Amino acid sequence: MCTFGRPVRVFIPIHPGKYQPHTTWRETLASREEALHNRHMHIAEHVTEHTRTQPPLVGDFVRIQNQTGPNPTKWDKTGIVIEVHQFDLYVVRVDGSGRVTLRNRKFLRKYLQVIPRAPLAMAPGPTAIALPQVNLPTSITPQHDSFSSPSRPMGPPKTPCVYEESPSDPTNPLPDKPAPQASLSPTVPQPDQSP
Repeated sequence: MCTFGRPVRVFIPIHPGKYQPHTTWRETLASREEALHNRHMHIAEHVTEHTRTQPPLVGDFVRIQNQTGPNPTKWDKTGIVIEVHQFDLYVVRVDGSGRVTLRNRKFLRKYLQVIPRAPLAMAPGPTAIALPQVNLPTSITPQHDSFSSPSRPMGPPKTPCVYEESPSDPTNPLPDKPAPQASLSPTVPQPDQSP
């Protein structure tokens, strides 16, 4: 039985169907309900002014906020959303243990799972993987039989140049006339032409 705008938990000494409150109480109850409705709608408009609907997370990888324990605000656990119930209630299967937990949407954050690359196939035991054999020359000597001229100029020669000085008098450290300047013409060593 509803009296005074709420169900009354005590017994009233009258039959339930026979109770008729005074019209003043009925008018007060109606005006109170209308005022609460207007106040509730005004607050709802204010609260939902900047809200947006979030996409459902069924089948997505999510991070789960702890909510209890020594670190209640950490996002340590991960899982997969199985299904969604009313009022943003999500059923999540936790990674590792496989347990099913219920969480509100505000305690779940979607993330993209990084798929690790498959490790390289390793042979079992201490044996190593056989690599292809590469034959390397044992000596590092040029294998040129003759010098051939390139089809296009290749820049300065790669062989060392030896500069020869013109002879001077070694007995006279201070000559009367200046000694001739050293000849700076390069001399390229020639390959041996002996058979």
